[in-house]
Parts: sequence; C-alpha cells; structure tokens
Amino acid sequence: MYFKDFFDLLSDFMDDEMDFDLFDEFERTLEDEFCCHYFNTFRKTVELCHLIEIQEVPETLHYRIIQTIENIPQKKTRKKISTGRPSKKRSG
Repeated sequence: MYFKDFFDLLSDFMDDEMDFDLFDEFERTLEDEFCCHYFNTFRKTVELCHLIEIQEVPETLHYRIIQTIENIPQKKTRKKISTGRPSKKRSG
C-alpha cells in the first residue's frame, strides 16, 4: 500500500467515514512501523487539539497580524536569462 492510500484511509477513519470493507486493510497498514507511529501521533494530536480552549484575540492584535501579513514582501520569481548558446543534450 502506498502512503497516499494510507493517508486517505486514515482520514476516513478519523472522520468516522471508513467503509467497513476497508477496515481490515487499514489494520494491516498499521503493521507497518511508520504507519503505526504516524497514526498514533496523528490521533494524539487530534485529541490534544480537542482539549484546547479557544480564546478571543484582542481586536487590536487581530488587525496588527492582518496588517503584518499584508505587508510581507512577495517572493519574486527569477527569470532564466538566455545566453544564446544551444542547450547541451546528452546522447543515449
């Protein structure tokens, strides 16, 4: 199983939307050490996020954050400069 498939199954599992037919496949992926560690870490992260107490941000801080984000210089893309020389092609 590819990790993308695992992540799709994990998402369905966490959202309680997993097809019953796929549950055995998901359990088999957890036999992989990486998948098992990832699953446990992800599950704990979600659990901790649910424990976070939401607090209001002072309005002045909110506007300062927005203003800072809006004033961050955008990264400029560099254009390739043509040297006029033909590109080197490798032969087989």
